[in-house]
Amino acid sequence: MVKSIGKSQGKKGTDASVHERDTIYPSIAAANEVLMQRIMTEIEDYAMVLLTPEGVVASWNRGAEITNGYTAAEAVGKHCRIFFPKEDKDAELPEALLRVARESGKTNHEGWQLKKDGSRFWAGVSITALHLSGSGEIIGFLKIARDLTNMKVSEDNYSNYVEQLKQRNEELQKSEQRYHSMIAEVRDYAIILLDKDGKVLDWNKGAETLKGYKAHEIVGKSFRLFYPRESKDLHLPEQLLQQAVEQDSVYHEGWRIRKDGTRFWSSVAITALHDEEGQLTGFSKVTRDLTQKKIVEDQLSNYAEDLKQKIEDLRRSEERYYKMISEVQDYAIILLNEKGEIQNWNQGAERIKGYMADEVLGKSFRIFYTKEDAAARLPDRLLGKAREIGKVNHEGWRVRKDGTRFWGYVVITALHDNDGNVIGFSKVTRDLTDKKNADDALKAVAAQLDLKNKTLERLNDQLASFTYVASHDLQAPLRKIQFFSGRLSETEELTEAGKKFVDKINSSAVHMQNLMDDLLSYSQVSNDTSPFEMIDLDRILQTVKNDLEVDISQKKAIIQSGPLPAIMGTSFQMHQLFLNLLSNAIKFSKPDEVPVITISCRIIEGPDIPGSLSSGANKYYHIAVRDNGIGFEPEFSDKIFEAFERLHPKNTFTGTGIGLAIVKKVTENHNGIVVAEGALNVGATFHIYLPCLS
Repeated sequence: MVKSIGKSQGKKGTDASVHERDTIYPSIAAANEVLMQRIMTEIEDYAMVLLTPEGVVASWNRGAEITNGYTAAEAVGKHCRIFFPKEDKDAELPEALLRVARESGKTNHEGWQLKKDGSRFWAGVSITALHLSGSGEIIGFLKIARDLTNMKVSEDNYSNYVEQLKQRNEELQKSEQRYHSMIAEVRDYAIILLDKDGKVLDWNKGAETLKGYKAHEIVGKSFRLFYPRESKDLHLPEQLLQQAVEQDSVYHEGWRIRKDGTRFWSSVAITALHDEEGQLTGFSKVTRDLTQKKIVEDQLSNYAEDLKQKIEDLRRSEERYYKMISEVQDYAIILLNEKGEIQNWNQGAERIKGYMADEVLGKSFRIFYTKEDAAARLPDRLLGKAREIGKVNHEGWRVRKDGTRFWGYVVITALHDNDGNVIGFSKVTRDLTDKKNADDALKAVAAQLDLKNKTLERLNDQLASFTYVASHDLQAPLRKIQFFSGRLSETEELTEAGKKFVDKINSSAVHMQNLMDDLLSYSQVSNDTSPFEMIDLDRILQTVKNDLEVDISQKKAIIQSGPLPAIMGTSFQMHQLFLNLLSNAIKFSKPDEVPVITISCRIIEGPDIPGSLSSGANKYYHIAVRDNGIGFEPEFSDKIFEAFERLHPKNTFTGTGIGLAIVKKVTENHNGIVVAEGALNVGATFHIYLPCLS
């Protein structure tokens, strides 16, 4: 058999290597024929069939009988077309596969095959052309098939899954030359013969391609060479041989090593071979490179795990959502199909409308409307509008089961599929009868309230006028106090006590002047009715920095600012906001440390929006002004916004205590809030939340 192999491979340029092997390993060559015979007779997991050049079955092994259901007597002499379903026969697939194998040397195919009883199974088929040594004439074909139905079922989206060769043949009717050609010319699989100790006896072209060794480099050496160090340390090669002895065959997937040291993921089938007395004579080892399959499987496994987790999260979410909907009692939450028929019913719907679920499911939601609204086709118009614009709101009288009426506030939302088609509606109803009655009662006293409101507006106008006039009228006496105290110091020789009194007068006058200026600013902010316009906060910040140029220069303050947005508001008020925040940060800096003021802005939405905001916007600008100054105790975070409130002694830091009250008033005027955060001797941060334009 060894010499026959050598001749067959001679046309491929390997006569010398095979002859050298025959010379060096004569006993191995003598054993090859027996081992090849055992491969063909003892393999049951693969249908291994020899075909004539015309495609007629010439041999039939045990694996073919198990896979196709035909006995050898029933199959031999029949054309291989009997194994293909009608559609493949009509398409002349069997002839096409033989033609490709004849032209290319081999071909692979996966598809449905027929058993004797007419049932189908998904098969992986490999057809290899067999050549006559020397002349290269095709003397037939080797057809290897395996039932991959289970793989097909479990891996519908995963094609070209592993075709595992576990070669067995019940009878070997052809010559040594044909069997050797059969094994030697298979390139997709490494088919190796091992002796009882695991030493390589035979080496085909597939083994050379897959593992990188020439036959003369590996024959006679242990198959342990193909295993990585960690597998050898665990004695995996020996364990696989032992399992093959105990179980007749063993299948394993894992990393293997090529001649160049690179790794590949392989599927290995090791079958124990026996003589006629049942004595172990060696092993057949069939290996295929599944590295790409391994990569895809790992990716698929990770994807499947992620998908499984998402499905579980979705299931839990749906369960929570269903419980939430079903147990809500203040709202009637109903699902309608596209015709307006009721599909579900929660506790709130039962409480508000008086119907039990089994009384309304499948009925039209029109039963909840008054006769007048039904006649005016109000329900249909609401569905039409929801279908047209996505959502519709409505308030009006609705009818309970007992005929009583209630004032309902209804939101109907159109539901769409992935293609944008309306598949139904959600309908949320709330009983606002009490609110309706209260509104009607309020209308009765609307005139009185309107009168009181107008009176209050006049009082506010008078108060604003008073604040403004008082602030301006007090300017003149203050200037006189400052002027005459200055003249007194210049023209009179004062005692030390007199000088202290004059200094206190000047200090009090300055403080009074600042207090009036701040009071006037607070009054202007509080009573500013200027219409909102688009303003650029970056430009306002730059103007404020120009106003504070002297203070910034004296303290060598560093102001770092990212991009600020444009908002709807008034320039005067936002100027006051940044002026007071920056001047405070500079004023309350540490004496031995350069003030660093950082201004940042980001957009927040959803759960990040503070609960105290009440403007109802979906998005907000979160502007943070952070400094490294003396800070404050956290318990004073609300108190510092009160007018005239001071946390530090007057003789330590100047000021009136109105600046942060102005900041708070400006944010409120712009439908926002300001929150203070501080730590003593660490610094302070002021968080400003303003509605976002989009």
